[in-house]
Amino acid sequence: MTRRIVLTSLSELDAVRELFEDRGAVPEERALVPVIRGGGTAEREALAEAARRAGEELDRLIAGDDERRAEAGRALGRLREAASELERLRRTAHEMGEAAERAASLAESALERSAGLRAQRVAGTAGRLRTQAEAHAAALEREARALSGREDVARLLAEERREEQAVEMREELALAGRHLDGGRNDEARRLLADLEGRVGGEPELGEAFETLRRRERAAALRAAEEALGEARRLHRREPARAIDLIEAVELQGLPEDVVRHLYGCWLTACGRLGLLAAIHYRAGFARGAVLIPTEDGRWEVVSALGLRRWERGRTFPPRALRGARPLA
Repeated sequence: MTRRIVLTSLSELDAVRELFEDRGAVPEERALVPVIRGGGTAEREALAEAARRAGEELDRLIAGDDERRAEAGRALGRLREAASELERLRRTAHEMGEAAERAASLAESALERSAGLRAQRVAGTAGRLRTQAEAHAAALEREARALSGREDVARLLAEERREEQAVEMREELALAGRHLDGGRNDEARRLLADLEGRVGGEPELGEAFETLRRRERAAALRAAEEALGEARRLHRREPARAIDLIEAVELQGLPEDVVRHLYGCWLTACGRLGLLAAIHYRAGFARGAVLIPTEDGRWEVVSALGLRRWERGRTFPPRALRGARPLA
């Protein structure tokens, strides 16, 4: 059976010390701080010697890794040379193949017998050159395949690609910043949306991305609030202009209360257009459309908010608009 003991200060520990079994020193692997056994000169000298050996071992590891990286770099350079040579040899083989065919054709059609004989010799020479180029290309292809299959070369290639991608993302982030500086919020938003799934592996870029994202959202909020204010001013006298203003607002990422006000103002403005038999179809929060009936029994979009590809004039069958209600 266990007893629960509550200590409010270290001074109370002596009173209950006898309740705990003394099992000797704490094993070094379980100690919260290093266990020092002896504190004389010999122990300190041993510590210094161990530290020196650890440092030397680290230096050897670093030097060895540098050598392996240098060797992998040379192999990667050779791989690129082989790829370039391989392309040149394949081009040569193709050209010699075409030359052999043209020479053979000329040998058959030449008006002068001597020209035909020379064309035959050229065809033979071109054919041999093609065969030689193909043989060299095959050897280079085997070498390139072996080099590209090396793990160290593959890792260097992956590192280079990551660095290239990081440079590209930095440039895109800088461009997004310039768009925001110039008031081009839509362009900045598109760039940041494209970058969102790619910056996670780079902490430094992630911080820059989040800073720009906050700037973009703040700019989007200002633009939305300005559009809402202007739409509220216009929706009674010029409802069509109010609708145009609100339709142009990107709702994603805005605070919920702002989105709710935008949707309400848009719906009120739609109600002031004087549409006959119009309906309001709502697909979710801040996602809806106002439609009017067509002569063929379908429904035509007058305005839509938060619904992609619901452009004005598009028609839908009644079964696609279940839950729609008359526009108040």
